[in-house]
Amino acid sequence: MNSEINSYKQPSQTLQKWVKVVTHFLCLGIIFILPEVLVSRSFPVGSGIPWGMYAKSLLFVAVFYINYYIIIDYCLGRRRWVLRLTGLNVVIIIVTLLCAYFLMDMHSGEMPRRVPRHVDAHADLLRRVSFLMRDVVMVILTVALSVAMKLSDYWVKLNRQRQEMEMVQHKEELESLKNQLNPHFLFNTLNSIYALIAISPDKAQQAVHELSQLLRYVLYENSPTVPIQDELTFIDNYVKLMKLRIGDKMPINVTLDSGDCNDCHIAPLLFISPVENAFKYGNTGRSGDSIDISIVCREGSIHCHIANNFIDSEKRDIASSGIGNVNLRRRLDLIYGNKAEMSTKIDGDRYIVDMIITL
Repeated sequence: MNSEINSYKQPSQTLQKWVKVVTHFLCLGIIFILPEVLVSRSFPVGSGIPWGMYAKSLLFVAVFYINYYIIIDYCLGRRRWVLRLTGLNVVIIIVTLLCAYFLMDMHSGEMPRRVPRHVDAHADLLRRVSFLMRDVVMVILTVALSVAMKLSDYWVKLNRQRQEMEMVQHKEELESLKNQLNPHFLFNTLNSIYALIAISPDKAQQAVHELSQLLRYVLYENSPTVPIQDELTFIDNYVKLMKLRIGDKMPINVTLDSGDCNDCHIAPLLFISPVENAFKYGNTGRSGDSIDISIVCREGSIHCHIANNFIDSEKRDIASSGIGNVNLRRRLDLIYGNKAEMSTKIDGDRYIVDMIITL
């Protein structure tokens, strides 16, 4: 099970890692390049950009990663985390703007200007306010970008964990259903051999040998899927075991054909429950009754048809069929979802089970 989960995680996590690296690279490029592009429109060609602009860009990068690696991790999962996150970022924004204003004031003498030096105080104030408003927008965008990326990472992580938990839960549920099936199968088979001992000890001895072959398949087949031919061989061996018990009292019509699906695989032990029920309730002792078992593979799908007679006193029991049909329906739903169909019906004194599985 762990190996299946790891094989599921590896390609997804590798892709997410590269997406994260590329996203960070683009974000840093925007933070570094965007101020230069904006400011260059205000400077004469060839005048260059003062190093204070790059210092402010590094300041924005610091704000981004302080949020990304420290503040958001600290706030998420705590009470009123939105309020905490907002408050801390307000402090960060104020400190950043003060530092940015200090850098702008410190290097204002280096800033090339298109306007003369003797501009009035009002124009100089407007220039400073425009630079400050640009810095306000940049630092808010930087904080918003870091929050958006971090929350996106959290969402991807939580979604991956949810999928892994669902997969583990389904795996455990399937194992539980299979563990229920094994004792159920063993109980019914031992009852058949017990009844056979009183009739023919030699046949009972042969039945024990057949049972050992069946149990080897049931108990040691731990693969999630098996070749279709192996599953059909298992059903054929079980039918032979039941024939030893029933003898020639009633006809048993069996058709097992893997057809053009020899290379296909299927979940193990899907057909044994309805086959068991067919022998359990179909052995009525009346002349003319029969058991029909047909499992045929055609064009990528498996068609299973099982029918048997029953007596009126067992009508209610056969309709419910114990835990076998309940488990079978649940297994089909977990493994194949809407690619599998199972229907049961009573037609007179015949109980019919039909299954179609698309591989």
